[in-house]
Amino acid sequence: MNILASLRLSQSPVGLPVIAQCALILIGLAALHAMPPVSGRMLLVPVTEEARATLAPVAIAHGARLVAAGPWAGSLVVDGQRDLLTRPLLDSGVVTLSAHDGGCGERV
Repeated sequence: MNILASLRLSQSPVGLPVIAQCALILIGLAALHAMPPVSGRMLLVPVTEEARATLAPVAIAHGARLVAAGPWAGSLVVDGQRDLLTRPLLDSGVVTLSAHDGGCGERV
């Protein structure tokens, strides 16, 4: 029997909860993968043009050490502590993500 056919919402009242649980699991795994480490390398991604201009000064002022340019325009890879960086950077319009190696590509 086809798995997708068994999850059809019109035929099974259990279909929607199963799909919702699978979606929550995938969202949770993505969040865990993107969460920056307590200390170590982090990817700083500016959301606005103003954030791009203030990214390096704010990061350095809160103890970050610049490592490299990030994969996206204006982003940076830094070495620092999450507790010191996350709040000031978020207030400046910068999202802090994990910078660990992905499945493929260059090592950062």
